[in-house]
Amino acid sequence: MATEGKISGDSQKRYSRLVDMWAAPGLNPTNIDVLTKLKSAEDRQFSKNMAITGKIFDKDTEAKTDDETHIIGIRTDIWKPSKEDRERSLNAIKKKRKQELRDQIKSGGRLTQAEKTKLEAKVDNDDMMSMDSKNVDKARLVLKLFRSTGKNINWKGSLEELTVREVHQSLGSKKALITFAINLPGYEYLVQIQQCRRFFRPAVFSFAYLNDKTEEMWYIDLKKYWFSWGIDYHIEAQGKRIGKIDGKLLALGTDSRIKIKEPALAQDQKFLDLLTLFSASVGFHRTIWKNIRHRIKNIESDKSAHIIEDEELWLLKNPRRVMR
Repeated sequence: MATEGKISGDSQKRYSRLVDMWAAPGLNPTNIDVLTKLKSAEDRQFSKNMAITGKIFDKDTEAKTDDETHIIGIRTDIWKPSKEDRERSLNAIKKKRKQELRDQIKSGGRLTQAEKTKLEAKVDNDDMMSMDSKNVDKARLVLKLFRSTGKNINWKGSLEELTVREVHQSLGSKKALITFAINLPGYEYLVQIQQCRRFFRPAVFSFAYLNDKTEEMWYIDLKKYWFSWGIDYHIEAQGKRIGKIDGKLLALGTDSRIKIKEPALAQDQKFLDLLTLFSASVGFHRTIWKNIRHRIKNIESDKSAHIIEDEELWLLKNPRRVMR
Protein backbone atom coordinates (compact mmCIF):
# COMPACT_ATOMS: atom_id res chain seq x y z
CA MET A 1 0.00 0.00 0.00
CA ALA A 2 1.46 3.35 -1.06
CA THR A 3 1.81 6.20 1.41
CA GLU A 4 2.32 9.90 0.85
CA GLY A 5 5.91 11.08 0.61
CA LYS A 6 7.02 13.27 3.50
CA ILE A 7 9.04 16.44 2.96
CA SER A 8 12.13 16.10 5.15
CA GLY A 9 13.04 19.76 5.25
CA ASP A 10 16.66 18.84 4.58
CA SER A 11 18.46 20.53 1.73
CA GLN A 12 20.14 18.50 -1.02
CA LYS A 13 22.16 21.31 -2.57
CA ARG A 14 24.60 19.15 -4.47
CA TYR A 15 22.16 17.95 -7.14
CA SER A 16 21.95 19.93 -10.38
CA ARG A 17 21.29 18.91 -13.99
CA LEU A 18 21.68 21.08 -17.10
CA VAL A 19 19.32 20.50 -20.03
CA ASP A 20 20.99 21.93 -23.14
CA MET A 21 18.45 22.05 -25.96
CA TRP A 22 19.59 23.07 -29.43
CA ALA A 23 17.83 25.68 -31.54
CA ALA A 24 17.18 23.10 -34.30
CA PRO A 25 17.20 19.27 -34.24
CA GLY A 26 20.27 17.61 -35.72
CA LEU A 27 23.72 16.43 -34.87
CA ASN A 28 26.02 19.05 -33.43
CA PRO A 29 29.12 19.05 -35.69
CA THR A 30 31.38 19.29 -32.64
CA ASN A 31 30.20 15.90 -31.34
CA ILE A 32 31.27 13.28 -33.86
CA ASP A 33 31.36 10.62 -31.12
CA VAL A 34 27.56 10.85 -30.76
CA LEU A 35 27.11 9.64 -34.34
CA THR A 36 29.40 6.70 -33.67
CA LYS A 37 27.36 5.69 -30.64
CA LEU A 38 24.11 5.92 -32.57
CA LYS A 39 25.42 3.66 -35.34
CA SER A 40 26.40 1.03 -32.78
CA ALA A 41 23.23 1.42 -30.69
CA GLU A 42 21.37 -1.81 -30.02
CA ASP A 43 18.34 -0.05 -28.57
CA ARG A 44 15.39 0.03 -30.99
CA GLN A 45 14.07 3.11 -29.20
CA PHE A 46 16.39 5.17 -31.40
CA SER A 47 14.74 4.89 -34.82
CA LYS A 48 15.84 6.17 -38.20
CA ASN A 49 13.31 9.02 -37.92
CA MET A 50 14.94 10.47 -34.80
CA ALA A 51 17.29 13.44 -34.58
CA ILE A 52 19.38 14.63 -31.65
CA THR A 53 17.98 17.87 -30.27
CA GLY A 54 19.86 18.33 -26.99
CA LYS A 55 22.32 17.14 -24.37
CA ILE A 56 22.15 16.62 -20.63
CA PHE A 57 24.93 17.43 -18.17
CA ASP A 58 25.06 16.33 -14.53
CA LYS A 59 26.95 18.44 -12.00
CA ASP A 60 30.15 16.95 -10.62
CA THR A 61 30.47 18.78 -7.31
CA GLU A 62 34.00 17.54 -6.59
CA ALA A 63 35.43 18.57 -9.94
CA LYS A 64 33.02 21.52 -10.16
CA THR A 65 32.23 20.66 -13.77
CA ASP A 66 29.18 19.64 -15.81
CA ASP A 67 29.70 16.15 -17.23
CA GLU A 68 27.76 15.07 -20.32
CA THR A 69 25.57 12.10 -19.36
CA HIS A 70 22.54 11.97 -21.69
CA ILE A 71 21.19 13.03 -25.07
CA ILE A 72 17.65 13.97 -26.11
CA GLY A 73 16.13 12.71 -29.36
CA ILE A 74 12.99 13.88 -31.16
CA ARG A 75 10.78 11.95 -33.60
CA THR A 76 10.96 14.42 -36.48
CA ASP A 77 8.53 12.45 -38.67
CA ILE A 78 5.79 12.88 -36.03
CA TRP A 79 6.59 16.42 -34.92
CA LYS A 80 6.72 17.76 -38.48
CA PRO A 81 4.99 15.28 -40.84
CA SER A 82 6.01 15.61 -44.47
CA LYS A 83 3.54 16.57 -47.21
CA GLU A 84 3.77 13.05 -48.61
CA ASP A 85 2.96 11.56 -45.20
CA ARG A 86 -0.08 13.81 -44.81
CA GLU A 87 -1.27 12.92 -48.32
CA ARG A 88 -0.99 9.19 -47.58
CA SER A 89 -3.04 9.65 -44.43
CA LEU A 90 -5.65 11.74 -46.26
CA ASN A 91 -5.97 9.16 -49.05
CA ALA A 92 -6.61 6.45 -46.47
CA ILE A 93 -9.27 8.62 -44.80
CA LYS A 94 -10.98 9.37 -48.12
CA LYS A 95 -10.96 5.71 -49.11
CA LYS A 96 -12.64 4.76 -45.84
CA ARG A 97 -15.12 7.63 -46.12
CA LYS A 98 -16.05 6.69 -49.68
CA GLN A 99 -16.78 3.14 -48.54
CA GLU A 100 -19.00 4.52 -45.76
CA LEU A 101 -20.94 6.62 -48.30
CA ARG A 102 -21.29 3.60 -50.56
CA ASP A 103 -22.60 1.46 -47.70
CA GLN A 104 -25.29 4.07 -47.06
CA ILE A 105 -26.58 3.31 -50.55
CA LYS A 106 -25.94 -0.45 -50.72
CA SER A 107 -23.95 -2.53 -48.23
CA GLY A 108 -22.94 -5.17 -50.75
CA GLY A 109 -23.02 -6.12 -54.42
CA ARG A 110 -22.60 -4.00 -57.51
CA LEU A 111 -24.16 -0.58 -57.80
CA THR A 112 -26.61 0.21 -60.53
CA GLN A 113 -25.95 3.22 -62.74
CA ALA A 114 -28.47 5.23 -60.73
CA GLU A 115 -26.78 4.23 -57.50
CA LYS A 116 -23.35 5.16 -58.91
CA THR A 117 -24.72 8.60 -59.83
CA LYS A 118 -26.11 8.98 -56.32
CA LEU A 119 -22.73 7.97 -54.82
CA GLU A 120 -20.87 10.50 -56.98
CA ALA A 121 -23.22 13.23 -55.76
CA LYS A 122 -22.60 12.21 -52.14
CA VAL A 123 -18.83 12.24 -52.71
CA ASP A 124 -18.95 15.69 -54.34
CA ASN A 125 -20.95 17.16 -51.44
CA ASP A 126 -19.02 15.51 -48.60
CA ASP A 127 -16.74 17.88 -46.66
CA MET A 128 -14.18 15.18 -45.88
CA MET A 129 -13.87 14.10 -49.52
CA SER A 130 -13.04 17.69 -50.52
CA MET A 131 -10.43 18.08 -47.80
CA ASP A 132 -6.85 19.09 -48.66
CA SER A 133 -3.71 17.53 -47.18
CA LYS A 134 -3.07 20.82 -45.37
CA ASN A 135 -6.05 19.97 -43.16
CA VAL A 136 -4.49 16.70 -42.03
CA ASP A 137 -3.61 17.15 -38.37
CA LYS A 138 -1.12 14.61 -37.01
CA ALA A 139 1.67 16.67 -35.44
CA ARG A 140 2.62 15.25 -32.03
CA LEU A 141 5.67 15.69 -29.81
CA VAL A 142 7.71 12.60 -28.97
CA LEU A 143 11.00 13.07 -27.09
CA LYS A 144 13.32 10.29 -25.90
CA LEU A 145 16.08 10.39 -23.31
CA PHE A 146 19.21 8.26 -23.74
CA ARG A 147 22.14 7.62 -21.42
CA SER A 148 25.14 8.43 -23.61
CA THR A 149 28.19 7.51 -21.53
CA GLY A 150 30.24 4.49 -22.61
CA LYS A 151 30.36 2.94 -26.07
CA ASN A 152 26.61 2.55 -26.59
CA ILE A 153 23.49 4.50 -25.74
CA ASN A 154 20.67 3.24 -23.54
CA TRP A 155 17.05 4.38 -23.50
CA LYS A 156 16.05 6.06 -20.21
CA GLY A 157 12.57 7.36 -20.94
CA SER A 158 10.10 8.80 -23.44
CA LEU A 159 7.74 11.77 -23.37
CA GLU A 160 4.74 11.57 -25.72
CA GLU A 161 2.05 14.14 -26.34
CA LEU A 162 -1.50 12.80 -25.83
CA THR A 163 -3.51 14.71 -28.41
CA VAL A 164 -6.76 12.89 -27.58
CA ARG A 165 -6.67 14.01 -23.94
CA GLU A 166 -5.67 17.52 -25.04
CA VAL A 167 -8.77 17.74 -27.24
CA HIS A 168 -11.31 16.72 -24.59
CA GLN A 169 -9.59 18.74 -21.83
CA SER A 170 -9.43 21.81 -24.05
CA LEU A 171 -13.01 21.46 -25.29
CA GLY A 172 -14.23 21.14 -21.71
CA SER A 173 -12.21 24.03 -20.29
CA LYS A 174 -12.28 26.32 -23.37
CA LYS A 175 -8.50 26.65 -23.00
CA ALA A 176 -5.60 24.99 -24.85
CA LEU A 177 -4.22 22.53 -22.29
CA ILE A 178 -1.23 20.25 -22.84
CA THR A 179 -1.04 16.58 -21.78
CA PHE A 180 2.07 14.37 -21.82
CA ALA A 181 2.62 10.71 -20.98
CA ILE A 182 6.05 9.64 -19.72
CA ASN A 183 7.24 6.07 -19.98
CA LEU A 184 10.36 5.02 -18.03
CA PRO A 185 12.20 1.69 -18.44
CA GLY A 186 11.79 -0.66 -15.48
CA TYR A 187 8.97 1.47 -14.08
CA GLU A 188 5.53 -0.14 -14.05
CA TYR A 189 3.52 3.07 -14.05
CA LEU A 190 2.72 5.50 -16.85
CA VAL A 191 3.08 9.08 -15.61
CA GLN A 192 0.69 11.63 -17.09
CA ILE A 193 1.68 15.28 -16.84
CA GLN A 194 -1.41 17.44 -17.20
CA GLN A 195 -1.56 21.19 -17.65
CA CYS A 196 -4.12 22.53 -15.17
CA ARG A 197 -4.57 26.16 -16.09
CA ARG A 198 -3.24 28.85 -18.38
CA PHE A 199 -5.90 31.51 -19.09
CA PHE A 200 -4.56 34.85 -17.79
CA ARG A 201 -2.27 32.89 -15.43
CA PRO A 202 1.13 31.26 -15.81
CA ALA A 203 0.97 27.61 -16.84
CA VAL A 204 0.75 24.96 -14.11
CA PHE A 205 1.47 21.28 -14.78
CA SER A 206 0.77 18.51 -12.27
CA PHE A 207 1.37 14.78 -11.93
CA ALA A 208 1.56 12.00 -9.36
CA TYR A 209 4.76 10.00 -9.01
CA LEU A 210 5.16 6.77 -7.05
CA ASN A 211 8.64 5.86 -5.81
CA ASP A 212 8.40 2.13 -6.47
CA LYS A 213 11.19 1.33 -4.00
CA THR A 214 9.85 3.19 -0.95
CA GLU A 215 6.17 2.99 -2.06
CA GLU A 216 5.77 6.71 -1.40
CA MET A 217 3.39 8.74 -3.56
CA TRP A 218 4.49 12.25 -4.46
CA TYR A 219 2.11 14.93 -5.76
CA ILE A 220 4.11 17.26 -7.96
CA ASP A 221 3.21 20.71 -9.30
CA LEU A 222 5.33 22.55 -11.86
CA LYS A 223 4.37 26.22 -11.66
CA LYS A 224 5.63 28.71 -14.20
CA TYR A 225 6.92 31.96 -12.72
CA TRP A 226 4.74 35.04 -13.03
CA PHE A 227 7.79 37.09 -14.02
CA SER A 228 11.21 35.78 -15.04
CA TRP A 229 13.97 36.40 -17.55
CA GLY A 230 13.85 32.82 -18.83
CA ILE A 231 11.24 30.05 -18.87
CA ASP A 232 11.27 29.16 -15.17
CA TYR A 233 9.17 26.77 -13.09
CA HIS A 234 8.86 26.22 -9.35
CA ILE A 235 8.89 22.50 -8.42
CA GLU A 236 6.49 21.72 -5.57
CA ALA A 237 5.92 18.40 -3.80
CA GLN A 238 2.90 17.96 -1.51
CA GLY A 239 2.33 21.71 -1.93
CA LYS A 240 5.80 22.69 -0.70
CA ARG A 241 8.58 24.13 -2.84
CA ILE A 242 11.47 21.68 -3.30
CA GLY A 243 13.33 23.04 -6.30
CA LYS A 244 13.07 24.81 -9.63
CA ILE A 245 13.61 24.57 -13.35
CA ASP A 246 15.78 27.58 -14.10
CA GLY A 247 15.43 28.59 -17.75
CA LYS A 248 18.38 30.36 -19.32
CA LEU A 249 17.70 33.65 -21.10
CA LEU A 250 20.82 33.95 -23.25
CA ALA A 251 20.76 30.62 -25.10
CA LEU A 252 20.26 29.52 -28.71
CA GLY A 253 17.82 26.82 -27.61
CA THR A 254 15.66 26.52 -24.50
CA ASP A 255 18.36 25.63 -21.99
CA SER A 256 17.48 25.11 -18.35
CA ARG A 257 18.98 23.82 -15.12
CA ILE A 258 17.06 21.51 -12.81
CA LYS A 259 17.75 22.06 -9.11
CA ILE A 260 16.23 19.85 -6.39
CA LYS A 261 16.89 20.17 -2.67
CA GLU A 262 14.58 17.45 -1.26
CA PRO A 263 16.92 14.42 -0.77
CA ALA A 264 14.25 11.75 -1.27
CA LEU A 265 13.55 13.04 -4.79
CA ALA A 266 17.02 14.38 -5.64
CA GLN A 267 18.41 10.85 -5.19
CA ASP A 268 15.66 9.22 -7.26
CA GLN A 269 17.05 8.74 -10.78
CA LYS A 270 13.69 7.94 -12.39
CA PHE A 271 12.18 11.11 -10.99
CA LEU A 272 15.10 13.15 -12.30
CA ASP A 273 14.80 11.60 -15.74
CA LEU A 274 11.07 12.41 -15.70
CA LEU A 275 11.77 16.08 -14.90
CA THR A 276 14.49 16.12 -17.56
CA LEU A 277 12.02 15.05 -20.24
CA PHE A 278 9.55 17.72 -19.16
CA SER A 279 12.28 20.39 -19.16
CA ALA A 280 13.27 19.32 -22.67
CA SER A 281 9.66 19.80 -23.82
CA VAL A 282 9.33 23.41 -22.61
CA GLY A 283 10.65 24.95 -25.82
CA PHE A 284 7.92 23.17 -27.80
CA HIS A 285 4.98 24.32 -25.66
CA ARG A 286 4.16 27.44 -27.67
CA THR A 287 3.85 25.42 -30.89
CA ILE A 288 1.79 22.74 -29.11
CA TRP A 289 -0.66 25.36 -27.81
CA LYS A 290 -0.99 26.69 -31.36
CA ASN A 291 -1.60 23.17 -32.68
CA ILE A 292 -4.28 22.49 -30.05
CA ARG A 293 -6.15 25.72 -30.85
CA HIS A 294 -6.03 24.86 -34.57
CA ARG A 295 -7.19 21.29 -33.85
CA ILE A 296 -10.12 22.47 -31.71
CA LYS A 297 -11.17 25.04 -34.31
CA ASN A 298 -11.28 22.38 -37.02
CA ILE A 299 -13.22 19.95 -34.83
CA GLU A 300 -15.83 22.56 -33.92
CA SER A 301 -16.26 23.50 -37.61
CA ASP A 302 -16.47 19.82 -38.77
CA LYS A 303 -13.31 20.22 -40.83
CA SER A 304 -11.13 17.99 -38.71
CA ALA A 305 -8.77 15.36 -40.09
CA HIS A 306 -7.20 14.64 -36.72
CA ILE A 307 -5.07 11.51 -37.17
CA ILE A 308 -4.69 9.43 -34.01
CA GLU A 309 -1.77 7.03 -34.47
CA ASP A 310 -1.77 3.52 -33.03
CA GLU A 311 1.19 4.45 -30.79
CA GLU A 312 -0.94 7.04 -29.02
CA LEU A 313 -3.98 4.76 -28.80
CA TRP A 314 -1.77 2.15 -27.12
CA LEU A 315 -1.05 4.64 -24.31
CA LEU A 316 -4.81 5.08 -23.76
CA LYS A 317 -5.61 1.37 -23.43
CA ASN A 318 -7.00 -0.11 -20.24
CA PRO A 319 -4.02 -1.59 -18.33
CA ARG A 320 -6.30 -4.16 -16.66
CA ARG A 321 -7.29 -5.73 -19.98
CA VAL A 322 -4.37 -8.19 -19.72
CA MET A 323 -5.61 -9.39 -16.31
CA ARG A 324 -8.99 -10.53 -17.56
